[in-house]
Amino acid sequence: MVLELSQQQIHLLYACLAESIEDLHDEVIHTDMRELRDSLRDKLHQLQAIQRQVAPLMQREQVVR
Repeated sequence: MVLELSQQQIHLLYACLAESIEDLHDEVIHTDMRELRDSLRDKLHQLQAIQRQVAPLMQREQVVR
C-alpha cells in the first residue's frame, strides 16, 4: 500500500513518531517485567524503522526549498 502525504502531513507524522518513540523508550527503561519490556522494545524498533523511512521525505522537501 502506498500513501500520498502532503509535506505538512509528513512533518506531523515525523513529530508524532518522535514523541511516541521518546515515550516508548521511557516505558522500556522503566518496565520491570522482562516479557513486557521485550514486547515494548519490539514496538519501539518498529516505530524507529518507520521514522527512518519518513526522514528522507523530510530531507527531500528541504532540498526542494
